[in-house]
Amino acid sequence: MIGTGRIGSSLETDRLREKPASHSGAIAHNKETLLVAGADPDADNLAAFGKLWRLPPAALFSDARAMLETVNPGIVHIASDTEEHIPLLRLALEREVPVIVLEKPVAQTLAEAREILPFIEEAERLATSRIVVNHERRFAADYRAINAAIASGELGSLLSIHARLYMGKTKTPKKVLWHDGTHLVDVISFLAGPWDVRDTRGNVEATSGNFIAIGETLPTAASADPVSIVLEASPGRDHLVFELDLSFSSGRARIGNGTFELWKSRPSRLYEQFRSLELVRGRPGNGHGKTGYFSGMMAHAVALYRDPTLPGESTFADGLSAIELLDRIIERSRT
Repeated sequence: MIGTGRIGSSLETDRLREKPASHSGAIAHNKETLLVAGADPDADNLAAFGKLWRLPPAALFSDARAMLETVNPGIVHIASDTEEHIPLLRLALEREVPVIVLEKPVAQTLAEAREILPFIEEAERLATSRIVVNHERRFAADYRAINAAIASGELGSLLSIHARLYMGKTKTPKKVLWHDGTHLVDVISFLAGPWDVRDTRGNVEATSGNFIAIGETLPTAASADPVSIVLEASPGRDHLVFELDLSFSSGRARIGNGTFELWKSRPSRLYEQFRSLELVRGRPGNGHGKTGYFSGMMAHAVALYRDPTLPGESTFADGLSAIELLDRIIERSRT
């Protein structure tokens, strides 16, 4: 582990979260991996990490380079502060760590993410390193169930997505989007395919008022009909909401933190000669059950270690695409 703070380790102590809930928890939970060392310049984080995972003092490092030189791991997780993601990724690539799990967002700026891309592509071409970006909803059972419903056509054609991210009363939409919004734009791509923003409404820098981005999917060989996308990231709420509402030609799906619902079109029980939506899976306000979001990510990292030729399911290119979308959303809001 590089970075032993919240997402790296301490979220495992949250009694309400599904477990595993951190990178260290995912390593400890997987039967094929062993957590052997951690690095963090923050002495308090490092000490708490060592105590939680019962690691000896010799396994705790204040410097990531020293740790990699001493331990030579098969898989390294980078869960440091965002500004350190690219420097630490360069270090892991130089050391030719076979699998690098990188926390989102992949970089602090779009420019530095683009700058390192050729080095990543070369490492993957030479099979020296593979990268897994921790957009963990790609590995979660609930989002994969929605993906399967889209692919099977059981709800008809996907027509639109309304995505919401509310996270705090005073955080600006820009701050919310660049951090947790990476998950939102990435999971839209995971479910609907490549998309782009067309317009924005509201002030991305404001601590009040609604901010909305409007986009649509790009035409593909599979479908020339775009899916309309509305993304809302607004301050002023005292609660957390991460939710997608997907509308289909013959159904509806709602998915998010604590929410999983599939609705199908049926002859209406309310009106003659009409059809209405009936809930066929899930309950309002109740999630999918155990989703395995962190354990699924870890299983994929292990699979890439065993077979470096496997296709990536959450690549650096996917992570780069997410911050490219966010950068366009933020820039469009300023024009």
